[in-house]
Amino acid sequence: MKPWKRAAFYAFGWVAKIVATLWLSTCRISEFGRGIEERYLKDNPGKGLLYASWHRGLFFVIYWYRNRNTVSIASASEDGELAAQAAKRFGWITARGSSSRGGRKAYREMEALVKKGYKGGLVADAPRGPRFVSKPGIIYLAKRTGLPIIPVIWSADRYWKLQSWDRTISPKAFARIVALYADSYIFVPGDASRQDCEKYRRQLDHMLNQIMYQTDHYFKTPGVKDPRQIEVPEPIPLPD
Repeated sequence: MKPWKRAAFYAFGWVAKIVATLWLSTCRISEFGRGIEERYLKDNPGKGLLYASWHRGLFFVIYWYRNRNTVSIASASEDGELAAQAAKRFGWITARGSSSRGGRKAYREMEALVKKGYKGGLVADAPRGPRFVSKPGIIYLAKRTGLPIIPVIWSADRYWKLQSWDRTISPKAFARIVALYADSYIFVPGDASRQDCEKYRRQLDHMLNQIMYQTDHYFKTPGVKDPRQIEVPEPIPLPD
């Protein structure tokens, strides 16, 4: 990469942090189900933990999980470099790679770090979708590390939605945000077969889509004080 472009990406990271902090600090965040994370970390001091979410909410997740010793993978593309620079300014550690370029090396870097006690976060349908269908990477990462996966999703009462492949959403200033953790972990045994891993991958999809439905309908359902009270139909309707 040319020096001028490297400098421009570096500057972008700091500008993104300043703008996002001023903007998102106006929002009010309500968290539900975080006890599952707190109990695990209390009972397993010094151990890592894996988180999974959908790509559509990545922008806010980078801000929300700032400065928490969290490592993730950013695409090796120039777009990935922009995301990586912004994430680094919020205290994330980024391994660079994707399914088409440098992915194996990036996963190995991430694996080494979460084994040392870092948290690991992946947007499961990255890098190019299809949206709301997870890639197997996080399942195999859980298998190799022995760490559980916690699905987590957020939504807001007011947000912008881009017409990108993932339908990226970004909360508007002064929005109310709801973040929801799944009520159970996904553990992948070290001896899990390929068929077993596919079963866990489908389980992850179902859990993410379930809590996505609950967060998306939280502000649309009068009288509900906890998104977990919202009944989820089967099959789960997915947003456009």
